[in-house]
Amino acid sequence: MANRGSQADGGAERRERGMATWFVGVAFLVADLLLIFFAPAALRTGRHTGFLAVIAVLAAIGCSLMIWGRIQARRAA
Repeated sequence: MANRGSQADGGAERRERGMATWFVGVAFLVADLLLIFFAPAALRTGRHTGFLAVIAVLAAIGCSLMIWGRIQARRAA
């Protein structure tokens, strides 16, 4: 019976880790939205290439972390 309790705790821990990973992905997307807010100023000054690259990388990282976190949380359930 003690083993059954430790498995349940492990599942809750994995679910919590998955949701934390999902939350970090959301944080990346929020940072991405802040960069999108400043993108028009970068376009006016001619420095749009760097901004667009960083926006794309942050969006990719954020989306992949959100997807991976959701997968981890579902597997734990």
